[in-house]
Amino acid sequence: MVDHADIKRDLPDWPDDVIDQWLFHLANREDTGWPPPDPLGTHAWTYILGHRPVSWWREVTWKLETTDCSHEKLSLATQRIVNQMIAEVGRKIVEDATRRRFNNAFQDILNTGGFPSPLIAMRMADGLSVIDGNHRVSAFCGVQLMRDERFQDLGKQRPAREHEIWIGTHSRGEVPLD
Repeated sequence: MVDHADIKRDLPDWPDDVIDQWLFHLANREDTGWPPPDPLGTHAWTYILGHRPVSWWREVTWKLETTDCSHEKLSLATQRIVNQMIAEVGRKIVEDATRRRFNNAFQDILNTGGFPSPLIAMRMADGLSVIDGNHRVSAFCGVQLMRDERFQDLGKQRPAREHEIWIGTHSRGEVPLD
């Protein structure tokens, strides 16, 4: 069993919240473990870490920033994920876990006006790339699609476009690879 301290040894300057939200549960899966191999090869961590080794990620600093999280501000890759998830949840063709995570985030955002926990993202040339929080950002975009009349019927307000999220920045300005 991987514990928090195992990950902090490799990423000592990372905020606990980023580790807890993104890496901790993944490090405890049977197909991943911790630390990721170096080189990554075709290991499951390759895709999780954007084809970058832990040594690269060690050079990423994280800062909570108030950021526009609306659909048009997302990277094309994140927009595709959002569009697909909204469509598949709407057509009821997603697995139960995805539907449950999307719906829980949707209700949280509708009721509170914000994310249940900050997204984890990096800025790419084409927009905000969500690293952890695709169910939440998809639900957020889904809520934003609701008509004004629906908000009135529910006695709710449309959530603001800007929210505090974790933004990662690499020391050399590099970004994860696709």
